[in-house]
Amino acid sequence: MVWVAMIANSFLASMLLVLPVSTVQADGLRLEPALAVNLLPGMQAQDQDPEAVMQEVLTGGPPGAELPPEEWTVYDPFPSGIPLDWLGPVADNLRFTIDLSGRFEWNSQRREWGITQFYGFDLYKVFSGKEGDWGILLLQGFATRINNVQPHPWFFDGPTDWEFVYRIFNFNYTGLAGGRLNVKVGHFEMPFGLEMLVDTNGTLRNMDTARNLGVMADWGVTLNGVLDHIEYEVGLGRGSGNEWHASGSPYEFVGRIGTAREEPWVFGISGFYGDLYRPEVPGNTIHRRRLGFDASWFGGPVDVMSQVSFGLDGDDTVVNSLVELDWRPVSDGLLLYLQLRQDSREFDPGWSTQFQTRLGFQWALDNHWVLSAEWVQNLTNYGDRPADTTFRLQTRYRF
Repeated sequence: MVWVAMIANSFLASMLLVLPVSTVQADGLRLEPALAVNLLPGMQAQDQDPEAVMQEVLTGGPPGAELPPEEWTVYDPFPSGIPLDWLGPVADNLRFTIDLSGRFEWNSQRREWGITQFYGFDLYKVFSGKEGDWGILLLQGFATRINNVQPHPWFFDGPTDWEFVYRIFNFNYTGLAGGRLNVKVGHFEMPFGLEMLVDTNGTLRNMDTARNLGVMADWGVTLNGVLDHIEYEVGLGRGSGNEWHASGSPYEFVGRIGTAREEPWVFGISGFYGDLYRPEVPGNTIHRRRLGFDASWFGGPVDVMSQVSFGLDGDDTVVNSLVELDWRPVSDGLLLYLQLRQDSREFDPGWSTQFQTRLGFQWALDNHWVLSAEWVQNLTNYGDRPADTTFRLQTRYRF
């Protein structure tokens, strides 16, 4: 059982690197689990008098019900945006931001530059009433231009092309059970592994979700919530990714359950099963199965995250792992990270493994500008492929 041993070794190596460090309070620029509780006011720690506490116990008041209307506010980790006061009451708990990015990539084998441009918007709206928050609308859409990008996402027609990309485009109804059972409908991010704990949308940094599963986000519905310090999200998707396609009857079931993300230690288990749309293959679908485990320590200024997963790509067995070390040497506006990745596949006639390191940084200059860079080095590659190097640079501006 070669793959079983590889799973055990990968997960053991991940856990050995998870060393506790001192905990500090994060601030508004940090997009890490310790801040996620601020998204809904009812989940924040509030000072309440005994009468208010007793009233909530007796009436079963939902989270947020004890807050006056002036405190129904949106937590915004990136507080830029276009002034919307002219919309009147519609502007309450609403943020609308224009998001522009340019990404440049150079590979040592191709010895040429690839360029990606993103022209998009980010709309975030919390719907509230007298009993608290009852829904969150999140719309992120980007006109995306790629020039000489190889390899490129499959839904682009070639290395140079335009596409409109729906990153996140959904509504999460939170008014059923006070955050214990929510219903999300639209284009949702795959609830799998470390990607649920950190927001990497629009950045160079990623948790290997797209490559591992074959899809980053999809159209469908999920059930999600928090139950006694346990978070969960399970969903059913169309299986076609950015656009809706039914040819070949694609679909996926995906989900993760884990401990509460505001705790220093976070553990989770994830699953994925589906047939994904690919127009270039016979039958128009590819089959993917995954079972994954993740374990992380969030303390700041140093965090450590790890995950391991195994499963099938068609008939090929796959085992992969990722360990990331984060360091914020000055403030949460500057992030340095190091990733170690392993991806092993059982091809005919045997196993082939890629070992990869990624060293990068993200630097928020202010509420508008973010600079980032990443160096990717393949230490070993599949089969006889060369151990190449890739360098990426990105500039992002939001207003």
